[in-house]
Amino acid sequence: MSDHGGNDRPSPQTEAGHAAAQPGIPNLVPRALGVLVLWLVGGALFLLNRFLPLGTADCDYEQHAACDPSTLDLAMAIPDITIPLAVLAGTWGLFSRRPGVAPLAWISSILAIVTATGAAFTIAT
Repeated sequence: MSDHGGNDRPSPQTEAGHAAAQPGIPNLVPRALGVLVLWLVGGALFLLNRFLPLGTADCDYEQHAACDPSTLDLAMAIPDITIPLAVLAGTWGLFSRRPGVAPLAWISSILAIVTATGAAFTIAT
Protein backbone atom coordinates (compact mmCIF):
# COMPACT_ATOMS: atom_id res chain seq x y z
CA MET A 1 0.00 0.00 0.00
CA SER A 2 1.33 3.44 -0.76
CA ASP A 3 0.45 6.77 0.77
CA HIS A 4 -0.33 9.97 -1.15
CA GLY A 5 3.34 10.74 -1.72
CA GLY A 6 4.00 7.38 -3.42
CA ASN A 7 5.91 5.86 -0.46
CA ASP A 8 5.39 2.18 0.13
CA ARG A 9 4.49 1.48 3.75
CA PRO A 10 2.91 -1.60 5.20
CA SER A 11 -0.53 -1.08 6.64
CA PRO A 12 -1.12 -1.65 10.36
CA GLN A 13 -3.39 -4.57 9.51
CA THR A 14 -0.56 -6.27 7.59
CA GLU A 15 1.89 -5.87 10.49
CA ALA A 16 -0.64 -7.29 12.94
CA GLY A 17 -1.25 -10.23 10.61
CA HIS A 18 2.47 -11.03 10.46
CA ALA A 19 2.81 -10.84 14.24
CA ALA A 20 -0.14 -13.19 14.73
CA ALA A 21 1.20 -15.67 12.19
CA GLN A 22 4.60 -16.03 13.88
CA PRO A 23 4.95 -18.76 16.47
CA GLY A 24 5.03 -17.66 20.11
CA ILE A 25 8.51 -18.98 20.93
CA PRO A 26 9.57 -15.84 22.83
CA ASN A 27 6.30 -16.08 24.78
CA LEU A 28 6.98 -19.74 25.57
CA VAL A 29 10.26 -19.11 27.43
CA PRO A 30 8.80 -17.08 30.34
CA ARG A 31 5.93 -19.53 30.63
CA ALA A 32 8.35 -22.47 30.83
CA LEU A 33 10.39 -20.64 33.47
CA GLY A 34 7.19 -19.96 35.40
CA VAL A 35 6.32 -23.66 35.32
CA LEU A 36 9.83 -24.54 36.46
CA VAL A 37 9.61 -22.13 39.41
CA LEU A 38 6.13 -23.41 40.25
CA TRP A 39 7.27 -27.04 40.29
CA LEU A 40 10.41 -26.24 42.29
CA VAL A 41 8.53 -24.24 44.93
CA GLY A 42 5.77 -26.84 45.10
CA GLY A 43 8.22 -29.72 45.36
CA ALA A 44 10.37 -28.03 47.99
CA LEU A 45 7.41 -27.15 50.20
CA PHE A 46 5.88 -30.59 49.68
CA LEU A 47 9.10 -32.17 50.93
CA LEU A 48 9.38 -29.62 53.75
CA ASN A 49 5.97 -30.79 54.90
CA ARG A 50 7.46 -34.23 55.52
CA PHE A 51 9.95 -32.80 58.02
CA LEU A 52 7.55 -30.60 60.01
CA PRO A 53 7.39 -31.48 63.70
CA LEU A 54 4.06 -32.92 64.76
CA GLY A 55 3.06 -30.85 67.78
CA THR A 56 5.14 -29.15 70.40
CA ALA A 57 6.76 -30.68 73.46
CA ASP A 58 4.75 -28.55 75.89
CA CYS A 59 1.33 -29.29 74.38
CA ASP A 60 -1.50 -29.76 76.87
CA TYR A 61 -3.40 -32.60 75.25
CA GLU A 62 -6.53 -32.10 77.35
CA GLN A 63 -7.05 -28.41 76.52
CA HIS A 64 -6.05 -28.01 72.88
CA ALA A 65 -7.74 -29.76 69.98
CA ALA A 66 -4.63 -29.18 67.86
CA CYS A 67 -2.72 -31.61 70.07
CA ASP A 68 -4.93 -34.52 69.04
CA PRO A 69 -3.21 -36.87 66.58
CA SER A 70 -6.24 -36.90 64.25
CA THR A 71 -6.13 -33.09 64.01
CA LEU A 72 -2.43 -33.17 63.27
CA ASP A 73 -2.97 -35.78 60.56
CA LEU A 74 -5.64 -33.57 59.01
CA ALA A 75 -3.31 -30.57 59.18
CA MET A 76 -0.61 -32.51 57.37
CA ALA A 77 -3.12 -33.58 54.68
CA ILE A 78 -3.89 -29.97 53.74
CA PRO A 79 -0.62 -29.39 51.83
CA ASP A 80 -0.50 -33.00 50.64
CA ILE A 81 -3.69 -32.37 48.67
CA THR A 82 -3.35 -28.68 47.88
CA ILE A 83 0.22 -28.59 46.55
CA PRO A 84 -0.16 -31.17 43.72
CA LEU A 85 -3.50 -29.68 42.66
CA ALA A 86 -2.11 -26.14 42.70
CA VAL A 87 0.95 -27.17 40.66
CA LEU A 88 -1.22 -28.88 38.05
CA ALA A 89 -3.67 -25.97 37.88
CA GLY A 90 -0.80 -23.46 37.57
CA THR A 91 0.86 -25.50 34.83
CA TRP A 92 -2.42 -25.69 32.91
CA GLY A 93 -2.96 -21.96 33.39
CA LEU A 94 0.52 -21.00 32.22
CA PHE A 95 0.10 -22.87 28.95
CA SER A 96 -3.49 -21.76 28.42
CA ARG A 97 -4.14 -19.70 25.29
CA ARG A 98 -6.74 -17.56 27.00
CA PRO A 99 -5.51 -14.00 27.54
CA GLY A 100 -4.82 -13.04 31.13
CA VAL A 101 -5.10 -16.59 32.51
CA ALA A 102 -1.36 -17.28 32.80
CA PRO A 103 -0.40 -14.63 35.39
CA LEU A 104 -3.56 -15.18 37.40
CA ALA A 105 -3.11 -18.97 37.47
CA TRP A 106 0.56 -18.72 38.42
CA ILE A 107 0.03 -16.23 41.24
CA SER A 108 -2.97 -18.14 42.60
CA SER A 109 -1.04 -21.42 42.53
CA ILE A 110 1.95 -19.96 44.37
CA LEU A 111 -0.36 -18.37 46.95
CA ALA A 112 -2.26 -21.65 47.44
CA ILE A 113 0.99 -23.57 47.95
CA VAL A 114 2.42 -21.08 50.43
CA THR A 115 -0.89 -20.71 52.30
CA ALA A 116 -1.40 -24.47 52.63
CA THR A 117 2.14 -24.99 53.89
CA GLY A 118 1.85 -22.06 56.29
CA ALA A 119 -1.46 -23.33 57.66
CA ALA A 120 -0.05 -26.82 58.22
CA PHE A 121 3.06 -25.41 59.84
CA THR A 122 1.00 -23.18 62.14
CA ILE A 123 -1.26 -26.03 63.22
CA ALA A 124 1.50 -28.61 63.56
CA THR A 125 3.93 -26.58 65.64
